[in-house]
Amino acid sequence: MLNRKQHPEYKTIKHIDIPVPEKISLANGSNIFIFNTGTQEIIKIEVIFDAGSWYQEKPFVSASVNEMLLEGTKMLNAQQIAEKLDFYGAFMQPAPTKDHGSITLYTLKKYFPKTIELLAESIKKPVFPEHELGIYKNKRKQQFIIEMEKVTSLARREFNARLFGEKHPYGYIAEADDYDKLNQADLLNFHKKYYHPGTCKIIISGKVSDADIKLTEQHFGQNDWIKQTDAPKLQLDYPINSQNEYIVEKEDVTQTAIRIGKIIINKEHPDFHKLNVVNTILGGYFGSRLMKVIREEKGYTYGINSVIVSLANAAFFVIVSEVGADVARDAVHDIEHEIKILREKPVTKGELSIVKNYMLGDILRSFDGPLEISSAYRSIIDIDLNPGYFHQAINAIKEITPEEIMHLANMYLNETSFIKTFAGKYE
Repeated sequence: MLNRKQHPEYKTIKHIDIPVPEKISLANGSNIFIFNTGTQEIIKIEVIFDAGSWYQEKPFVSASVNEMLLEGTKMLNAQQIAEKLDFYGAFMQPAPTKDHGSITLYTLKKYFPKTIELLAESIKKPVFPEHELGIYKNKRKQQFIIEMEKVTSLARREFNARLFGEKHPYGYIAEADDYDKLNQADLLNFHKKYYHPGTCKIIISGKVSDADIKLTEQHFGQNDWIKQTDAPKLQLDYPINSQNEYIVEKEDVTQTAIRIGKIIINKEHPDFHKLNVVNTILGGYFGSRLMKVIREEKGYTYGINSVIVSLANAAFFVIVSEVGADVARDAVHDIEHEIKILREKPVTKGELSIVKNYMLGDILRSFDGPLEISSAYRSIIDIDLNPGYFHQAINAIKEITPEEIMHLANMYLNETSFIKTFAGKYE
């Protein structure tokens, strides 16, 4: 009988098996990454383009193109696409980001020949119908207006603008009226410029056969779909801020949203993996120091976390929370105090052991199943890192010492270099 009064034995994770995808380079420039690791009769295929907001010349163009791929093609209208997907029990999900535009198909293996045809049609031949575009613009504009009533959205927007600059692709401040300026020609031009084999990567996972791979090559590797002109490389400088605190005032709120952070190293830097351990100790998981102090001890918030966001062309560290408006300054003081402790006092072996095992367990979970494996690899395929990245992360977690943590905290997390933005009240 299982004794439920006795907790499971604590075990250290010693080995993680990291699968490596098969890679096929197509004649037209696309690359396919294949994870044939499934036992269930399902397939997931992600088609990813270097077509995020980084590349757009007008606000909302990149997201609009990506999200409207299913709104009609030269052969099918939006209703016909939706009905066919329902008939086959499939699902397609667009996902625009700052760097990429992608669309993912989830389908039963037996219907893959039919559903990949729908996927290819939607990606290669969208027409962005005027009527559907009008509905889309009105819907997104109203959502944007509602979103801008939230202090967390206001703080995030202000933080990005101060960190990167208001005209920088990662920091640009868009307004609701920018949706009114979108037109069909904007979307067609952006699609032609960025949705082609030269910017495309494809990840296919699940129970994948040779026939499925051939079908993928047939739809995405033929001469009817060719590379367009390369997009120009942007060289952008970050702003020099004359102050480090910025407040977006909003009356009649009980919560103040906080963003504290700075430009930092990205995933390609040799210090990144060990700095990620430092971040996890500070605010990267539910047992972090910030959660214990700001949430559990002080009761300022329901949640607080810190994260290192690594984009294709930059990276930044940020602490995120919403606290009671009357304790916002106290919360910031305590956050900075925890960073100072991390810089000045060695982490105990007990705390470090817990964090190491948590992080190794998190990596282990991210490779638990074929669909999860493809999602984990997406994070490095997006920015052209090699599979050795995960082994480097595992070794860094296992090897880091309390002395290294102090050194990295002093090098990268000096609170005097942070940008702080607040939305709500900050008295």
